Amino acid sequence: MKQVTQSYRTGKLQVLEVPTPPPKPGYVLVCTERSLVSVGTERYILELARKSLLGKAIARPDLVRQLIAKAQTEGIGEAWRQAMSRLDTPIPLGYSSSGVVVAVGSGVEGIAPGDRAACAGVGYAGHTQIASVPINLCVKVPDGVDADSAAFV
Repeated sequence: MKQVTQSYRTGKLQVLEVPTPPPKPGYVLVCTERSLVSVGTERYILELARKSLLGKAIARPDLVRQLIAKAQTEGIGEAWRQAMSRLDTPIPLGYSSSGVVVAVGSGVEGIAPGDRAACAGVGYAGHTQIASVPINLCVKVPDGVDADSAAFV
């Protein structure tokens, strides 16, 4: 399946081929019809990713504090390695979508394959062909609500 991602190191956007997730307990798999692009949030993420390391540090002092704490507990080398690894890991974009349920994990009630669903959550309801969303971040879309409107969940 395809997923829109971004490199935090370079800011480069990519459409990657990633494995389709299995239906996990308590999760719903939704075939995305619409995903919402947030002008403010996603523009901020794009701009942050395009900054230099110093620019990123200035913009996110909270992450600098985490890096310093990690260096104090695990050593400078390990903290640096983990920070660079995080910068190199493609970040999935998006956090609000709608589509059709294709599978549900064990323990999921009130929504079934074939139902239309609206989904939310960073790392869950992104710009992807199949979203794997915890049931508490997914809701059945009422009749009469179109996919575009439902994506604003």
